[in-house]
Amino acid sequence: MQAVSTAGNAVWDPTSPSLTASSPNSSIGGDTLPPFACLTSDLEREMKAEAYSPGTYHVIVNPESFSSLPEYSDTTDNTSMSSSPGSGKDDTTNAGSRKRGRKHNRDNSSLTETGDPNVVILSKFEDSIPISSPGHWRTNMRQSPSRSSTSGSKSSAELVDEVPVQDPVESFDQSYIDTTEQYVEDTRLLLHFRRVVWSHLVQTASRCESPVYDVCNAPGSDIFEQEAATFRPLFHAMMAVSALSLSHQGKGQSIAALQHYQQTLPFLQTSMRSHQDLSSDGVFLTHFLLLIYEIAAAEPGGSNLWSHHLERLLRIILMRNEIFKTEKFPFIIWWVCSIDLYALFSGTGTGEFIATVLKNDMIPSPGYHLYPLGQDGTSVIYPEEMDILPTILQLNHDIFVLAVRLGLLASEFRTQSAYANGALINNANSSGSHVFPPQMLDDREKRLFEIQQALRHLWETSNLAILEQQMDLLPSRSKEMLQHATTLFHASLIYSYTSMWSSQSIETGGGPALEISQRTTAILHVASSIVHAGRFDLRFIVFPLFMAGVASSSSSQKMLALDLLSGIEGNESVGRNVTTTRHVLQIVFQRQTEGYMRKGHALDVDWMEIMIEQGLQMVNFGL
Repeated sequence: MQAVSTAGNAVWDPTSPSLTASSPNSSIGGDTLPPFACLTSDLEREMKAEAYSPGTYHVIVNPESFSSLPEYSDTTDNTSMSSSPGSGKDDTTNAGSRKRGRKHNRDNSSLTETGDPNVVILSKFEDSIPISSPGHWRTNMRQSPSRSSTSGSKSSAELVDEVPVQDPVESFDQSYIDTTEQYVEDTRLLLHFRRVVWSHLVQTASRCESPVYDVCNAPGSDIFEQEAATFRPLFHAMMAVSALSLSHQGKGQSIAALQHYQQTLPFLQTSMRSHQDLSSDGVFLTHFLLLIYEIAAAEPGGSNLWSHHLERLLRIILMRNEIFKTEKFPFIIWWVCSIDLYALFSGTGTGEFIATVLKNDMIPSPGYHLYPLGQDGTSVIYPEEMDILPTILQLNHDIFVLAVRLGLLASEFRTQSAYANGALINNANSSGSHVFPPQMLDDREKRLFEIQQALRHLWETSNLAILEQQMDLLPSRSKEMLQHATTLFHASLIYSYTSMWSSQSIETGGGPALEISQRTTAILHVASSIVHAGRFDLRFIVFPLFMAGVASSSSSQKMLALDLLSGIEGNESVGRNVTTTRHVLQIVFQRQTEGYMRKGHALDVDWMEIMIEQGLQMVNFGL
């Protein structure tokens, strides 16, 4: 410590001359802010501090400062905040008003009691943020969704659309909400999260046909709400995604979404004090919703923060697997795997997440794909689904794994193709169409053929063709899961013929025309039934619909694909990804038409190159 000197320091050296008004640290405009004790934000305090010489300020805390924290709340506050289902909004609003009144009184007392602008009595202590600990996770893991307070004798679809009798936000820490206006807005955002955002996330498990079973009564989004009640970053993440969705629909302002998003990050950073905190349920679910937010908010030429959250999710999932051995939210992992698969198919993602999960055998087994989960931890299968849904779930899982292998292979082939094209450009004397040695081309063809054959073998041995014909006779969830499986199957094979690497269609002639035509017809049939049924939440259909539009040689089928995408686009999306998908397909259609008119073919039209040309990031086709 002998090397430390305070000589000349304006704060620690008492012999140092005071700073003058012309000092760089002084505010140019002088001090126009109210007394220090009246300031309400760190930014204001910092601005005021810059107008004066460095000095010492005293912050005093007392029991009143901690009264808003759950562990210090008195019985009266708890009773007010946890009003009975019949108490409605007024009781909670009054409770919030009483708390705001106490806060106002404390602020006034800070001025009158001290009389010193350099002394602040802290009215509310906000540094301590509740976080769900691993211990809480263990005691609450695998709880039945039937514990929901909104349970009744209605179907889950009715419960999602119905405004509950119990106040939507009364379970949240009341320190989250400071004003009546914010209370009303957050209630609106939460209801939108339940009705729209959740349905877009869960998709095929969104409805139940048997309301007599208690487990059907869980509205679903409660997995986020229960954790957000005590974990502030998750609360803001939920509000951010919901506000972003409303802004895209013209029912809100994007600034509200950005404000909630910006509040999420600092709270998230301060809440993570150890590796155990990083593996907590709250952090896991928060990063998942931040991933959804970044994908939904993606703009042409914008940043790729979605990949940052995907990397963080991978780290969290690996850590949770090491600590807990069993995942509490396996369907969340399944959803993230699906997101990464489509990012891989579009060429936007590298597939690191899905490749790591596949390598470590961490892709959830079929029995964990659907929400809700029963008390044994597996997806609930209702009696009318017992005969067929487990089989369809297994088929969907197997098709998905083959699609992942196809996407990873495509990523490898595109890298090779980009290298080859670069070598051709640098080699002016080269006259060949590629610089791949013959054995590399043979290996590429062999590896692609193996996956194609594996897909065909799965189709034939599983009688998927018969199931596809009987699709409309199946129970709701079984039908939706089969729609997902069959359209992903057809889209994967179309992709394998057309989009594995740049110039694939030129080199191979575009693939078997009859087979591609049959597969595009099958996809369009399913997509039409989904749109006509008004199931706009089943966004898994968007990527197969896009591939059908790209690969079809029929102008009428291309127009049908565009019309169906427009129908989906106009119905409560979370982001603008469907709009981007339709926009790219329109450009592809236009370029293909021009190619037919000029050359008699359009094999050189590459939809991935068009995306790059337009500066678009298609991380997810349907969100």
